[in-house]
Amino acid sequence: MLKLYFGNNAAVISTLLLGANLGYILWGFLNRATIQKWGMIILLFILLHGTLWYFTNVRDLYSNSIIYATDGSVGMGLFSVSSIQSIVFWVASVIIWALGILSIFKPGYRQNIFFIIAVVSVVQIAFIEGSRIWLYNSVPARFEYM
Repeated sequence: MLKLYFGNNAAVISTLLLGANLGYILWGFLNRATIQKWGMIILLFILLHGTLWYFTNVRDLYSNSIIYATDGSVGMGLFSVSSIQSIVFWVASVIIWALGILSIFKPGYRQNIFFIIAVVSVVQIAFIEGSRIWLYNSVPARFEYM
């Protein structure tokens, strides 16, 4: 199981970023009464969250899945482009970005938008990471690249 989160450099970095994302959400919740600049908090979270998903996509060889779907010249990554994991990832990402853009125009709702983004992010993380754990326990050979 440690291989999932510490199997290679990208896994270690994505594990640290996963902890940072969850810690940032918790920090925002605990300090909600004193935070004044919710727009900046949202922006920093979207950047941190995007960095997390960049490294998790590298970790899970998602670029190979894209190439595999287009011409099949490389082996597929951990999840296919048409998998439910990919769909959940992209839908959640679009929601997060759309809410981030909306927060530019609705400053009075920024705190609420942050918490909606946080919930969507936690669901996204839980689903993808839960899928990885389930896949590792059911088909450990898929993780030989790590």
